[in-house]
Amino acid sequence: MNTRPRLSPVMDKFLAGQFLGPFLVCVAAFTAAYLLGDMFDRFNDLIRYGGLGIIGLEYFALKIPLIVSQITPVACLAGVLLGFAILNRSGEVLACQQLGISRLEMAVPVLVIAALISAFHFTLSETVVPAATRGATYLYHVELKKRQLEGVLADKRIWVRLRGGFASAEAYDKHRRVLSGVTVYKVNRDFDVTSIVHANSARWNGKRWIPLDLKTYDVGPGGSVTPVEAHRFHVGLKPADFEILRLDPEEYSLWELNEYIASLRRKGLDPGGYVVDRDLKYAIPVSCIIMVALGMALSLDPLPRNLSLGRSFGLAIAIGFSYWLAFGITSSLGRSGMMPAWVGAWLPNFTFSLIALSIFLFGEEH
Repeated sequence: MNTRPRLSPVMDKFLAGQFLGPFLVCVAAFTAAYLLGDMFDRFNDLIRYGGLGIIGLEYFALKIPLIVSQITPVACLAGVLLGFAILNRSGEVLACQQLGISRLEMAVPVLVIAALISAFHFTLSETVVPAATRGATYLYHVELKKRQLEGVLADKRIWVRLRGGFASAEAYDKHRRVLSGVTVYKVNRDFDVTSIVHANSARWNGKRWIPLDLKTYDVGPGGSVTPVEAHRFHVGLKPADFEILRLDPEEYSLWELNEYIASLRRKGLDPGGYVVDRDLKYAIPVSCIIMVALGMALSLDPLPRNLSLGRSFGLAIAIGFSYWLAFGITSSLGRSGMMPAWVGAWLPNFTFSLIALSIFLFGEEH
C-alpha cells in the first residue's frame, strides 16, 4: 500500500503564500521603478509646463493601472524565483522531495494563484486600464501642455478643425505616420464649402504630408462639384495633433478594439497592427501563467538550488527582458504583415511554454 505523503491544504496555502508575498513586493518595486523612469523621461516637460503639482500627481496615478498590467508577467516570474530561492536555501523544497512529494504537487497551488492573477490581469486590462490611460493622455497633452483639442472621433473617423476649413481621415497609423482616406474641406466666411482635396493616404516625411492619389474639386455656389488640377496638399497639422485623437491599443477595451477593426474593414482599410494588438489582449494575461510555470521549473530543478536571492532576481530580469524582446520582435513582424497576426501575438508564449515544459520534464525528481 502506498503511504506516500500528499500535500495538505495547509501546505498548499504555504506554497501559494511563498509565491504571492514576493510577487506583490515585485509588483510594487517594478511599478515604483517604472514611475521613476517615466518621471525622469518627462522631466523637461514637467518643469517646462509646471507638471510637478497636482496635475503631475494625477497623471502618474492614472498611469499606474497600465504599468501594473505591463509588469505583472515579469513580477510573476520574479516572485516565483525569489520565493522558492528562500525555500531552497532553507532546504524545505528538498525535504518535500525526499518525502516523495512530486514537483507537480508543489507546483499546482502556485499555478492556481497564477491563474487567478491572469484573470485579474485580463479584467484590469479590460476595465480600468483603458479609461485610466485615456485620462492620462488627456491630462498630459491637453491639460499639462495646454494644447487645444480641435478634433473629434465620429464613427471611428477623425475630424479636425483647420484654419479656413476642416479635415477628416479614416485612420491614423502612429508607427508609420500615415493618414488613410484623408480629405481637406475649405470653407468661406459663411461656412460654405468652396473646395475639397482628397488623398487615399498621406505620409509625414518630417516636414510635410506627402499625399498618394491626390484629387481636388471646386464646389460652386449651387453645390456643383468640378474636378480641377490637383494642387499642393496642405493640412496644417503635424502628427502630434493626430496622436491626441488616435487611441493606442491599451486605450481600447477588447470589444471597442473589435468594433474599430470591423469599422476599418467595412471602409476597405487594412486594420494592420490592430489585429495583433487584439490577440495580445489574450496572450499577455496567459503569459502570467507561463512565467510562473517557467519559474517553478527553474526553482524545482536541482541546479538553481544554490542561487542566491540576488542571482534569482537577476535571472528573473534576464528572462523577463528576453520574453518582452521576443514579444516586441514577433508583434512587429505581425504588424508589418511578415507573419500572421495570431502567430506574432502567440509565438513567444508557445516558445517559452516549451522551454518551461522541457526543463520540468527533464529535471531530476528526488
